[in-house]
Amino acid sequence: MAIKSKELAGLLGVSAATMSLVLNHKPGISDELRNSLLERIREMGYGYMIREEEQAERTEPASGSTIAYLVLSEYHDDVEEAAFFPKVIEGAEREARKRGCGFTILHMYDSSGEKLRESIPKEQFAGMLVYAAQVTEEMKDALDALEIPYILIDCYCPLAGASAVTVNNRQGIFAAVKYLYDRGHRRIGYISSGRPLCSLVERRKSFRYAMEETGLAEDPLFCVEEAGTGQEAQEYLEELWKDPARIPTAMVLENDLMAIAVYRALRGNGLRIPEDVSVIGFDGRSVCSMLEPALTTLRVPRREMGRMLVMLLLQKIELQSRTAERVTVRLEIDAELVEMGSVADHSSPACQGTGMPDEVTALPKAERRI
Repeated sequence: MAIKSKELAGLLGVSAATMSLVLNHKPGISDELRNSLLERIREMGYGYMIREEEQAERTEPASGSTIAYLVLSEYHDDVEEAAFFPKVIEGAEREARKRGCGFTILHMYDSSGEKLRESIPKEQFAGMLVYAAQVTEEMKDALDALEIPYILIDCYCPLAGASAVTVNNRQGIFAAVKYLYDRGHRRIGYISSGRPLCSLVERRKSFRYAMEETGLAEDPLFCVEEAGTGQEAQEYLEELWKDPARIPTAMVLENDLMAIAVYRALRGNGLRIPEDVSVIGFDGRSVCSMLEPALTTLRVPRREMGRMLVMLLLQKIELQSRTAERVTVRLEIDAELVEMGSVADHSSPACQGTGMPDEVTALPKAERRI
């Protein structure tokens, strides 16, 4: 059903004048407010109301100014990951074209990078945005040999020494643990699929940091390292949680899609969400609002991530044209905690927990690591 700009403004709690500025890409409001409203408009399904940015704001494409979005990982085809990247690509393409660059997507699973040189001529692209589950030294050497400036997408590998735009996993996981702690939870677990993606490995490590910083001791009974995905994860968790001693009062998931298996496994054991177990996801995918109750999550601004990838790449290209010195940069994007219905206060009467008494897991302040 069609909606008028004034009605949309009312739904979002802004004036009709502000909505007009947003929909028509006109100056007069902050970039932060504009980007927030654009994101919400698209999420509500009204993206068709957003006008394409004026042609006058775009620069003319220069020769050889195409940016390649290069996929070097089998995981990008996996349904677990496929839902994450379209918004990143959309943001990157919009920013590239706004700045007068062409944009193309290349998919080449090549863990060693041997096929890169023969497949990607140096003159074809001005720069590349590269996604890989992990970046090995072999792959980095192959990418460097192309002599094309590149930025890694949500994958930071210190040994590789390559610039990247990533999610601030440490900040996001800490926000989740602190949120649960403030709502009375002390027995907090972490559920991981075990997939070796850089970002997911970093989230797991960040959970240990967050627990220590909050003054809690991580209990291995509550942490699942290799649950798998989909039906396999559901069956594994359902069997695991037949033992009530392994069920925390709250858990942090490596991403939102893991919640499907977690919800089913908990209910298969007669446990309620959030009355018995509170759950927090990560990424802010559309599946969060489809679950019952809706999943509290850490939302990643994926379109903004795509835009920043292009901006950082163009800055790198400009810098390399001026100096022979090479500088490696990591740009991190914070995640925003979105409160939905999957978390309850552990101390409230409605939250009875699993029937297990809370054990003292807090570390003395003197033992906390800063």
